[in-house]
Amino acid sequence: MSVTVATHEDETFIRFALRQRLEHIILLVAFTVLAVTGLIQKFNQAALAEGTIQFLGGIERVRFIHRTFALILAIEAIYHGVTMFYTFVLKRERPTMLPTPQDLKDAWQMILYFLGRRKERPLFDRYDFRQKFEYWAMVWGTIIMGLTGFMMWFPIQTTRILSGQWIVAAKAAHGAEAILAVVSILLWHMYGAHLNAEVFPLDTAIFTGKISKERMLREHPLEYARLMEERARAAGEPAPIETPKT
Repeated sequence: MSVTVATHEDETFIRFALRQRLEHIILLVAFTVLAVTGLIQKFNQAALAEGTIQFLGGIERVRFIHRTFALILAIEAIYHGVTMFYTFVLKRERPTMLPTPQDLKDAWQMILYFLGRRKERPLFDRYDFRQKFEYWAMVWGTIIMGLTGFMMWFPIQTTRILSGQWIVAAKAAHGAEAILAVVSILLWHMYGAHLNAEVFPLDTAIFTGKISKERMLREHPLEYARLMEERARAAGEPAPIETPKT
């Protein structure tokens, strides 16, 4: 992650590159369209779903929209996978999103903190255990939705390889995973990323790409310390000592 050259209190750090912000926007739009068009198909007997289907031009139009954005999401997922392979395998950059034993320790320490058994929060690096869990849940969910959606989209081709029961199972898994994903986004992601008191009403970092020094010290003190050490080494100076905010 790159940083600005300034050293004053209003310094900002680049948290998300332009590529990552564009990926997030595409994911946001694709997920929203897929959720709406998917749920109204699953609950098509409901009055609201029936009215929405008619408003969008009928069930065939809804299916076309759903499949179009499924392809968009699939292309983005493939692109994301390729960029991750290039970044962390070929370029051998530090894999910041991989779970580590420290994440389990941090989760336990966070529980103790919320229970009042620990005075300070654990210190986090670039991503904390909650963000890693959410990321890998998204990866897993995208794979499940992609595979089951493909099976339902091409049932004849699927049954040439697998039994017809797999289509039934795929439909059940696709619907259940869709509901789980929507609930997770509304209850987990929206609160953690936008509605909690520290960033309410909106976390602008995912749109601007920038994060303040004060927030960096509060939420990612270990990353801040590492960046300051790297900056000091590059300048041939001792690293500044700054107390992280917990």
